Amino acid sequence: MTKRVTENFTITIDRSPDEVFDYLTDVAKHAEWSPKPFRVEGSPGKVKAGDTFASVGTIPGDKNHRNEVEVTDCVRPRRLVLEADEKDERFINIFELEAEGTGTRLTRTMDAPKPGFPLSAVFPLLMATFIRPDVNKGLRNLKARLESDAPH
Repeated sequence: MTKRVTENFTITIDRSPDEVFDYLTDVAKHAEWSPKPFRVEGSPGKVKAGDTFASVGTIPGDKNHRNEVEVTDCVRPRRLVLEADEKDERFINIFELEAEGTGTRLTRTMDAPKPGFPLSAVFPLLMATFIRPDVNKGLRNLKARLESDAPH
């Protein structure tokens, strides 16, 4: 069995869980808050469980990194799960929403296979230097986008 790496990221957004969920499930809008160039192809608009689409983003060494993504869970306004297969490995992004005061506490969980050697030797540094800062920047961008007066 493949060992997994799980990281949780949390932010509070001054919008209702319904508003945050509706924005998150419109996956084409993920490009609006992504910290790096990103696009979605084949999006059905607001996704539901069972929908599929392609995400194209940037990773080191590949500026057009493509993943086929499946929505494996979508429960309004509480939970969205996006899963992608790559090289026989499963990468999972879970978005969980909880009302907090007049806003929403959003927790994004990233669940991925633990890299093998030699990448495993530098993975903690990659996580601290690139991955965590990018995910946190994306969540801050999401918060700013949703809390702005711009239409969502």
